[in-house]
Amino acid sequence: MTHIFITGGTGFIGTQTLEQLSREDYTVSVLVRSKARWEQIRKQLDRFIGNGQRETSAGNERIFPVIGDLSLPGLGLSASDMASVLTADVIIHAGGPMDIRIGESEARAVFLQAAEEMLNLASQIQMSKGLQHFIHIVGFKSPFTDDNFHNPAPIIASLEQESPYEAMKFLADLRIRQGAKQLSIPLSVVHPSVLIGSSEHGDTPQTGGLGILVRATARKLMSITPGGNSHWLPFFHVNHAAEFISALAKESNPVSQTYYLLDEKKQSPSITELVSGITKELRVSKPWGAISPKLLSKVLGSPLGRKIGIPKESLDFIVDVNQAYPLTAAQDMQQKYGLDHAVNASIMPHIISDLDFRLVHSNPQAEGYMRGKRGPLATLERAGSDKGKAPILFVHGTLSGADCLLPLAEQFPEHAVCLVDLPGFGRSPYHHGADVIEGHIESLVQAIRSFKAPVTLVGHSLGGLLAAHAYARVPEQIHRLHLLQPALHSAARRYRSARINEAALRMLRAASLRKQLLAQSCFTDISDIPPAYVTYVLAELQSPRVRKTTAETLSALTRAESFTLQPNARLLHQTSILWGTQDRLYQLPERFRSERMVEIEAAHHFPISHPALTAQLLRQQGL
Repeated sequence: MTHIFITGGTGFIGTQTLEQLSREDYTVSVLVRSKARWEQIRKQLDRFIGNGQRETSAGNERIFPVIGDLSLPGLGLSASDMASVLTADVIIHAGGPMDIRIGESEARAVFLQAAEEMLNLASQIQMSKGLQHFIHIVGFKSPFTDDNFHNPAPIIASLEQESPYEAMKFLADLRIRQGAKQLSIPLSVVHPSVLIGSSEHGDTPQTGGLGILVRATARKLMSITPGGNSHWLPFFHVNHAAEFISALAKESNPVSQTYYLLDEKKQSPSITELVSGITKELRVSKPWGAISPKLLSKVLGSPLGRKIGIPKESLDFIVDVNQAYPLTAAQDMQQKYGLDHAVNASIMPHIISDLDFRLVHSNPQAEGYMRGKRGPLATLERAGSDKGKAPILFVHGTLSGADCLLPLAEQFPEHAVCLVDLPGFGRSPYHHGADVIEGHIESLVQAIRSFKAPVTLVGHSLGGLLAAHAYARVPEQIHRLHLLQPALHSAARRYRSARINEAALRMLRAASLRKQLLAQSCFTDISDIPPAYVTYVLAELQSPRVRKTTAETLSALTRAESFTLQPNARLLHQTSILWGTQDRLYQLPERFRSERMVEIEAAHHFPISHPALTAQLLRQQGL
């Protein structure tokens, strides 16, 4: 059985690579700094399959952590761990931070010194038993190639103009090329371009790279684009990179080769087109001009540029359209293993929205849940202990998101659960439809149709309204419908103007938000408001995408036509409705009342303030 030693296994590309390796018949040793971090990664190796149920790969049992640090002598490994690592057949070196602003001493330690330690390890393996393959993950802007690393002096001199991050990473590339040549070890150098999220659902934990551009666009700093139509930003999906690395590890007779992982220019947008796409998803104004990257670099390196907060080093990833990269070697390998590695243009809105979410939420946590995608909606999903039970699909309201209903979802461990972010909220891209509510409904219907079997649908507030509409359209896809304080009534007329709504949302602070939540009967008193909820809402409203969507949704809810259910309201007479009587602003219209309606002494947001009580009542109603 092949033994693989991998560094960087807890990073963006490393975790995806581990998932790929876990599907093969390998023993894998993973360099990690702590067992606590390793436990987080172990949980991520459980994947969701088609119907949302978790399937644990048997390969996970053959993946082991070794505690150490790239920047330490001997990688900081204990004697027993070093002895284990020295039995490796393949080394995958993917370690190193994605932080373009690190200083020279740190960059030297994590890249150049780490390269020396990895070569020392490779040398010991080569002398004792032979190392089958060394795979080094670098970056597409490295100037060293299979042809020029024998005469590196001119290139080394040119690196004085590079940032410490880039310079040390490139020197590490050179050093490992030289060492592998001296040791006669087959070396595969993999040069990914800017890595973006999964080609399946867009999850992008690494907020450097494209995230810098998304953040700048959200702050309305991209009216003038660097390079315009004469430059572009090469992308590659992280899961595609992991598949490629896993394929390299399968090579029985590897040869030394350099592989560039990036889409062809003809299939990629220019910087202007890319930024225009980002502005569309973030719902801000499009760019109107362009500036030379060289000139912009000078501006960003000035005191004025430092106040703007965009690192000039971020411009290093932008490429002139006339710059060509040798793609044949990578394409041959992709063809050999049947890998389809084109950038999925349809997933880009999800990647942008995911990055936008991560940039405003400093530490988004959904412990035990996996990111997914149902129809056009981003999801958080978790398997249940009883596979015979229908999955529960939770739909949030305004000033909310999938994360806000996690405490309620936790009350149903026996069920598979799926929490969606509505279009333009949380991690989901906006639907860009002419009618706000209709776009929300159709997106939810598509998400429901993605399930192989009928779901139990639970909607809160706005989510209750949308769930009722969805039930009327696809009743065969819904096992049971439960509405929690559904918005089946027009909102107050003061929300008519989306523009005024947006301005008011922009001005909200913690104290004023709590005051508004109490005034609107969302909670009964201040102790009723979970602190995490206030933090979540204020973070969400930092996003222009979420602010605009919330403002327009509130405006749409003032119109009576939003509450006309098709084909009619009779379907709701079979529906379970939980209604909080402490909601002093709204009452459930008489035409929607049914024998299955239960009144509780709580305010509008009772699913958020009282998740355990809500779950108890839902169970009594047959969930």
